[in-house]
Amino acid sequence: MKLRPIEPEDLALLYTIENDPQLWDTTAASGPYSRFALKQYIATAETAPHGSEARFVIEVDDEAAGKCRAIGLADLTAYSPLHARAEVGLALLSEERSQGYGPQALQLLEQYAVERLRVHLLYAQVAGTNTVARQTFLRQGYQQQAVLPQWHYAAGEYHDLHVFAKFF
Repeated sequence: MKLRPIEPEDLALLYTIENDPQLWDTTAASGPYSRFALKQYIATAETAPHGSEARFVIEVDDEAAGKCRAIGLADLTAYSPLHARAEVGLALLSEERSQGYGPQALQLLEQYAVERLRVHLLYAQVAGTNTVARQTFLRQGYQQQAVLPQWHYAAGEYHDLHVFAKFF
C-alpha cells in the first residue's frame, strides 16, 4: 500500500467517494459534487499542506492486474504548523471496506504527518454511529478525548460526535 498525491486521472475515484450517500452521514458534505467542481478541485489540490489540507490517494498492489489500484482517500485537514496538529480522515470505496485497509492507510498517513510535517498531534472526529471507524482509531492508539452530544445530524436524527487524539 502507498499514499500518493491526487492526479487528474483520479476524477472517477473522487467522484465516486464524494457522491457516496453512505459517506455523507460521516462527513460535513451536504450533497453531491459535479464532475466539473471536482475537476477544478483536483487542478488546484496541493501535494503538501501549504494551506490547511492535503489529500492523498490510497493505492494497493493488484497482483492479478499487475498494477496498483486506487481504493480510497486519506486526508490531513485543519493542519496547523504553529500548533503541530492536523485532523485525519479516511474514505474507502464501498467494495474495499472491512478488508483491513483503513488501519494500514492510517499508519502511512501518520508516518507522513510526523516525519515530514513534524506533527505532534493527530485527531479525528467520528460520528457516534460509525462504530467501525471508532474501533479503528482506538486500535491504532488514539484515545477518545471527548463526546459532543447531538453534534452531528444524519438520517433525520442528531447523533453524538466522538473526538479521538493521538500524540507523537
